Amino acid sequence: MDSQITAELKEVLAHYALGELIEYEQNERGFVNTAYEIYTLAAGQRHRYFLRKYKRGIREQELVFEHSLMDHLVAAGMPAARIYKTRSGKSYLHRFEGTDDSTDVFYTIFEYLSGEDRFTWVDPRLNKAQLSSSAAVLAQFHIDVGGFTPLGRRNEPKILDLLPVIAETWATCPSRSKGTIFDDHIHEYLEPVSANIAATLNILRECRARSLPEMVIHCDYHPGNLKFSGDRVSGVFDFDWSKVDLRLFDLGLALWYFCTSWQGSEDGSIRLDWADTFLRAYQKTLAKHPRGVRLTEDETRYLPALVNAGNLYVLHWTVLDYFSKDVDPAEYLTFLDHSLHFFEWYQQSKNCQALQNIACAVLAQTR
Repeated sequence: MDSQITAELKEVLAHYALGELIEYEQNERGFVNTAYEIYTLAAGQRHRYFLRKYKRGIREQELVFEHSLMDHLVAAGMPAARIYKTRSGKSYLHRFEGTDDSTDVFYTIFEYLSGEDRFTWVDPRLNKAQLSSSAAVLAQFHIDVGGFTPLGRRNEPKILDLLPVIAETWATCPSRSKGTIFDDHIHEYLEPVSANIAATLNILRECRARSLPEMVIHCDYHPGNLKFSGDRVSGVFDFDWSKVDLRLFDLGLALWYFCTSWQGSEDGSIRLDWADTFLRAYQKTLAKHPRGVRLTEDETRYLPALVNAGNLYVLHWTVLDYFSKDVDPAEYLTFLDHSLHFFEWYQQSKNCQALQNIACAVLAQTR
C-alpha cells in the first residue's frame, strides 16, 4: 500500500467510528472523483466500505444536496448506499490541502453495495432482462423523488441553460488545440455540431417544451453506475451529478448511455429494439405504481431532442476533460468519435422518427 495514501485514509478514518484501516484498494472506474474500497477492523470484525474523495472545486452545498437525496432514497427503499456520519454527525469530512491549507477537500464514506460491477459506460451490452431492470429502477427513482425537498443545491445549470455554455465551449475548442488527432476531429465537425446545438436550443425553447415536468434527476444514470445480482439491478450509485431538471433529460441521457452501439460501423447508432425494451419497462413501472406519473404526449414528442441533448452533455464533458487534464488523446478520441457518430445518426430524420414512433407506441399501449 502507498504510504502517503495510507496515511491520508487513516487520518480520514480517525473522524469516524468505523474501526482501523487494515487494507484499501483504489477504484479505477471513475473519471471525476477519487475512490477507494477500504477495509477496517472494529471489535475483531472486518468491514468493507466505499470512500470517495471528491473532485477539487466541488462546493459544500452540492454535497449537502447529494447526501440529502441519498438519505431520502435509502429511507424510501431504493437500493442506494447508506452514508456513514462522522463523529461530529456530518455526512462528509471537510479537510484542507496544499502548502498553505487553502484547498478544500471533501470525503464521504458510503455503505459498500452488494452485487457485481458488470459494465462501464463504454460499450455496455446488456441483455433484455438487464435493460428492463435498469429502466424499472430509473422509473422507481423518478417516483421516489416525488415530493422530496432537497437541501443545498447542485450548481450545474439545467440543460436548457447549459446548452449555450456547451455551444461556447465547442466553438472555442480550436483556440485550445493540443495539436492531436482529437483536435483534428473537432475541427472537422465544428460547424455542423454548432448548428445542431442551436437547433436543439430552439426546440427546447418551444412553449410545449417549457412545460415538460421537472424533478430531481440522477443525471448520470448509466450501466457503470449500477450493480447487478443476476440480471436485476441490486444497487445504484454516483448521485453527485444529480440536480433538478427535466425528467425527460434524465430519460434521454439514460437511453443514450444504455442503447447506443459502440460496435464498428454501428458506433453511435441507437439500437432501436433496446430503446423499445427500455422505454416499455420504464413506462410500465410508472403505470403500475399509485404515485407513478406516466410519460406524456409532449414528452414523447420531445424525446429525440432530449436524447440528442444527452449526447451533447457527454460530448461537453469529453471536451472539458480533454483540455483540462493530461489525458491520453487516443482514449478520449474514442469518446469523442462515439458522440460524433451519434450526431451523424441523429441528423438522419428517419432515425429520429423511428425513435419517436417507439415512444408513441409505448404511450398508446399504457393509456
